[in-house]
Amino acid sequence: MNSILPRYLHIAILALLTAWILPNTNAQNLRTVQTADITSPHPKLVLWLVVDNLSQEQLHIVMPRLGENGIKRIFNGGTQLAHAYYDAGGNYAGKNMATLFTGAPACTHGIVGEQWIDHFSNHRIHAIFGDAYDSNTGKLDSALNVCNDQLFCSTIGNQIRRIYNDKAKMYAVGFHPENLLWASGTHVPEPVIWFDAANGNMRAENVSVDSVNHKWIAEFNSLRFADIYLNRTWAPSHDISTYHVSRFFPDERPNKFYYPMRQPLGSSLPRYGRLVGSPFGNTLIRDFATSLLLNENMGKDDIPDMLTLEFSLSPSVCPKQQPIDAESEDLLLQLDECVASLLKAIDQHIGMHNTLVVFTAAQSIFDLQATQSSHWKPRGVVSMRKATAILNLYLMAKHGQAQWVRNYAPGAIYLDREVAKSHNVSWDSLLNESAEFLHEVKGIERAIVAKNLDLMDSDLPIVQMMRRNYHPKRSGDIVLYLQPGWADEMDDGRHIQQQWVEEPVPLAFYGWRIPHALIYESHSMKDVAPTVTRLIGVANPDGCSGEAINLLK
Repeated sequence: MNSILPRYLHIAILALLTAWILPNTNAQNLRTVQTADITSPHPKLVLWLVVDNLSQEQLHIVMPRLGENGIKRIFNGGTQLAHAYYDAGGNYAGKNMATLFTGAPACTHGIVGEQWIDHFSNHRIHAIFGDAYDSNTGKLDSALNVCNDQLFCSTIGNQIRRIYNDKAKMYAVGFHPENLLWASGTHVPEPVIWFDAANGNMRAENVSVDSVNHKWIAEFNSLRFADIYLNRTWAPSHDISTYHVSRFFPDERPNKFYYPMRQPLGSSLPRYGRLVGSPFGNTLIRDFATSLLLNENMGKDDIPDMLTLEFSLSPSVCPKQQPIDAESEDLLLQLDECVASLLKAIDQHIGMHNTLVVFTAAQSIFDLQATQSSHWKPRGVVSMRKATAILNLYLMAKHGQAQWVRNYAPGAIYLDREVAKSHNVSWDSLLNESAEFLHEVKGIERAIVAKNLDLMDSDLPIVQMMRRNYHPKRSGDIVLYLQPGWADEMDDGRHIQQQWVEEPVPLAFYGWRIPHALIYESHSMKDVAPTVTRLIGVANPDGCSGEAINLLK
C-alpha cells in the first residue's frame, strides 16, 4: 500500500480502519498479548490517557455498559486504585496536572490556580500565558505562545531528558494547553499539540510542522477531518431509555438530545467549538494520536518515550450535570470505543508488553448551576467581586480612602501592603481585621490569614489541605473556605464549588509487567510521578514529595 498511496494518507486510512473495523478479539486474548515475551527492562512507551471532568462516581455508574476492549480492559486487566485523589481547593485542572507530572503539591510546584497576583509587580499572572493581561482592558492576550516556565520544579519529562536527552520522544495532545503543558517538562520547549477550535487544525507548539520530520502534521491537517465531523449530528449512540438520567431522573431532565455540530448563526463559540466536548472531538484526538504513534515510531527502541492524550467529558452543547447527564454518559460510551481502538493500534505497532498505560482524570469538579434537583439544591453563592468590594468599603471607613484590596482570585483575596504603609496601618493588623470582617459574610465558613497557615497548631484536614495549596509568592493574603453547599460565583456567571477536601478521581495502570490488582489504600495523585519514574528507571522530579505505589509485587 505504501507504494501506491502517500505515506500520510496511508497512516490516516490505517487510523480509521483501526477505529471503525476493530477486530472482534476478546479481552482475554488481548491480555495474553500483554504478558508475552518481555524484552525490555522498562516500558518503551508511557501512554497517559487523561480525561477532563471524569469523576470516580461517574465511571462507576457507566462501567457496566462499557465494552471489554477499552477502559474496562485497562481496569480489569491492570492495577486500579479504589481511592486516588487530588488535593482540592480550586477548579483549575492545570494545577492538578502540574501535581500529576511533578509529584508535588501546589505549595511546591507553584501553580496555585489559573491566575494569581504577583506580590512584587502587582500584575495578574496566567499559569501558561504569564504576564499577558492588557493593563487597560484586563483581558488576556491568548494569541501569545503558551509557556511552562511558571512551574517551580521539574517534571517526569525533565528527568527523562536528563538521562536520554532528545533521543526520547515526548508529545502531549488534546484540547487544552493547561492540561498538556506540564506533561513533558518545565523550561524545555517540548511539543504540545492541541485542537484549535477557530480553524479546525491541530495546532502545534514547539514543533515546526513544515520540517521534514514533522511534515505529517501539516498533511494530517490538510485532510480536514474537523470539516467532516462538522457536518455530523450528535445524538444518543444507544437507546436513550438505558441512560442513567432516563432511569433515575425521568421527570427532571430531558430524555433525548440532538445536536448538529455546525454552529448556529450568531453563536459566540468558535466555528469548530462544538467539536470540543463531543464524541467527534475525542475521535479526532484518537485519529491524530494513532498517526503520531506511527509517524514518530514511538516505542520502537529501548529509550522510553512518553505520549500524553487529553480527552474531554465536558459536553460543549450543554452544562455538565451531576451525577451524570445523558450527554456525558454518551461521551464516555463513545470515548470507550476510541480507547479500545487506540489500545489495538498499540498491540499491533508496539506491543502492550512494551507499553505502560496510565488512565486517570484531570479533575472532577463541576459547575453547580445545572445540578439542582428536587433532592438537592445549593444553599447559596458567594460573589468574590461583591465580597471584596464590601471589604474595601469597610477598610476605607476605618482607615481612609484608598484601594485597600488589590485583587481577588477564586477563594483568595489580595491586600495592598504599600497602601497600608502609606496610611501607617500595621500589615498584620490589616490582615487580621480583614479576616475577621470576612468571617461575617454569609456563606463564608473561615477566612484565614494565609501566612499564618504554617504556624497554626491544627491537624484539621481543611487546614492541611490549605497548607498544601498555599505558595507565599503567589497565593492570596486571605484564604477563604465556604460553608458546605455554598459556591463561588465566578465573573462569567458560573457557580463553582470550592471544596477544601480530597477530589477523588479514577486511576489505573496497565500493560508492561503490571499485574491484575485492586489497591484499596488511599493514594494522593502526587504518588503517580514517582511510581512512573521508578518503572522507567529515572530519578524523581526535584520537588517530588509523593511516594511510589508498589505495583510490581
